[in-house]
Amino acid sequence: MKKMGLFLVSLVIILALAACGQDTKDVAVKDTAAAKQEQPKKNEEKKQEQTVSKLGSRTNPVPFQKTATVDDELFNNAGESFPIKFDLMMEEVTRGDAAFQTLKAMNEFNEPAPEGYEWVVVKAKVKFTESKTQDLSFNIDGIMNFKMVSESGDIYSGDAYGTTDPDFSFEMYVGNEKEGYIAGLVKTGEKAQLRYEELMDGQVFFNLQ
Repeated sequence: MKKMGLFLVSLVIILALAACGQDTKDVAVKDTAAAKQEQPKKNEEKKQEQTVSKLGSRTNPVPFQKTATVDDELFNNAGESFPIKFDLMMEEVTRGDAAFQTLKAMNEFNEPAPEGYEWVVVKAKVKFTESKTQDLSFNIDGIMNFKMVSESGDIYSGDAYGTTDPDFSFEMYVGNEKEGYIAGLVKTGEKAQLRYEELMDGQVFFNLQ
């Protein structure tokens, strides 16, 4: 009975943590004009204003080629948290055959997209801008932290991954910035978003067109 009780408690904790990961993280777009375009005009009805989703959500993604400042935190071994901020921007997007040719040039073993899908290659930039500690590093990875999402809601997380050069996988301390490429698959011809996510601390959607 004790083992069963411990199992149920563990299951509840896991489900609670999984649910936390679905929240939209706090973000701000540096270009205020672009941010205003994503919000309804001040003179529109209150009801319409209240229905606007949080910036960075799937229905209100960060605009393409705009820099999003993301609020986050780091933890040390003692469990203490330290607020941080980092900038993230999707600079360039290549799709279809052009994207596949780019991947082939990066690595000859990259394979064509499966039937019904096409490759998307994104050039992304990240900068670790603020931190309450100089001693902890920030990690970000193009495979672990990002997923392509098709317009129809398909989240591609299959077995095929594009190997990029340079790949978007970095460990950095505050003040550092990096550029690299993220490759993924979406349904052919559909509009696409790139979802940045953490295991237990939210997500941010980026428009890719």
